[in-house]
Amino acid sequence: MLEITQQQLEKFRKIKNSYYGKTKFPERDNWKNLSNNDIWLRTFTQVMIAGSSNSFKEFSKNPTLKNTISYENLSRTVEQEDLRKKINQTLRAVGSRYAMTEYSKCLKTKALFHNFKVLLSTDGGPKGFLAKLIELNGDEQRMRFLAKSFMYIKNKGARDLLMELGILENSIAFDTRIKNILEKLGFVLPKGFEKNPNQYAEVERDLLTKVCKPLGITGVEFDRMLYQNYEEIMREIR
Repeated sequence: MLEITQQQLEKFRKIKNSYYGKTKFPERDNWKNLSNNDIWLRTFTQVMIAGSSNSFKEFSKNPTLKNTISYENLSRTVEQEDLRKKINQTLRAVGSRYAMTEYSKCLKTKALFHNFKVLLSTDGGPKGFLAKLIELNGDEQRMRFLAKSFMYIKNKGARDLLMELGILENSIAFDTRIKNILEKLGFVLPKGFEKNPNQYAEVERDLLTKVCKPLGITGVEFDRMLYQNYEEIMREIR
């Protein structure tokens, strides 16, 4: 699907030489050292930042909100409407995009309520859910399981979450930053491919085999390198 020239590959090689050493990568299998609350909060923020990552900064510096939405706190919330309200109020407090004031009509609230219930109903909670996911054969099956189990976390989001948890190595989460860099380098990306699982996988496969493999890096390393150094890379691309 993607035609990658030698010139484009060399530009990626220069990017790697300049920014690989400055990039922070997720530690492999780091989810094993996380608590149920840690995993839930990462799941929560994955939905929260959909559309814009600006809300993450507000959430990360607010311990009160983190406590309100904590796995333990929500687990003790008996009334289901109260649970929905806590989720919705937190989303709106951090300015999460698409979070509606009327929580009964808010798709993000509905999705996070559903996702929390999935984790709560799993033996062992969030860690039990991931342990079950790990038993599946291969990254593709794991991503499909996550996307099928959760709401609002699909092609890009499933990869992003599992990459951060140290479960995936050869995947790319095509957010706006990475697409902008690719397009500025002359890549022609299929319109709307992020929403099409088959097209997404094909574009991802081309970059993994035609760019990442020659450069000797994983998909996660490629993804995080571009994402974390986005502004500098965009300024330097000619």
